[in-house]
Amino acid sequence: MKLFVFLSIFISLVYGAQIDEFAKSVSYSRDYSASIKTAKEQKKMVMLVVVSDYCPWCKKFEHKTLEDSIVKASINKNFTPLVVDKLADKDSFPQEFASKLIPAVYFIDPSSQKSVHEIFAYMKKDEFLQNTEKALNVFKQKQQK
Repeated sequence: MKLFVFLSIFISLVYGAQIDEFAKSVSYSRDYSASIKTAKEQKKMVMLVVVSDYCPWCKKFEHKTLEDSIVKASINKNFTPLVVDKLADKDSFPQEFASKLIPAVYFIDPSSQKSVHEIFAYMKKDEFLQNTEKALNVFKQKQQK
């Protein structure tokens, strides 16, 4: 039993550290409440990325798409980016965003805390950037109403 507890703690620490390392490398927050507050202040949407360290498609999405310099610059200019681990962080973000399909990206209006656009599964950078534009357009239209 002690071995099981030790392994569980060890695995949680290792996986959590990988997400923290990724978040730091792309300047993403790890705190949902702080991201909502910042997004309200900056009049931006929160871009919530839901991943898990056991997911190879999540890793590919992180490294091939989100770490791309053009994608990274666009995200940091237009959104308040946030990344959470679907399992390890399940108590730190609203469970309506805990998709069964990962990676998942939710573009969240900080005022209503509702998603205005979602993306599920791995996406190459060009397709991802097109989706960010769609999200921005939907958000702008909602603000004009």
